[in-house]
Amino acid sequence: MSASDTTCQDCIDLMLDFVEGELPEDVRLKLEEHLGGCQPCEDFLSTYRVTPSVCRRAMVRDMPESVSLKLHQFLREELGREHKG
Repeated sequence: MSASDTTCQDCIDLMLDFVEGELPEDVRLKLEEHLGGCQPCEDFLSTYRVTPSVCRRAMVRDMPESVSLKLHQFLREELGREHKG
């Protein structure tokens, strides 16, 4: 991957390895060069980095009982329809 032909899709495909520090240095440098000149990719990277913490916070919150009951009722009804159909 050369810096001049790096596409946004190339960057997205490499994000996980980039964030985890697992890219070879030459690829990392080319990716950083693209990121420095591409605001949409910078924005994507910013949201990509915060996603794990947002998911962790969502998992520790309790669902209100009324919502939980409605969800269970809905799932029972939907699963019942699948078995009949």
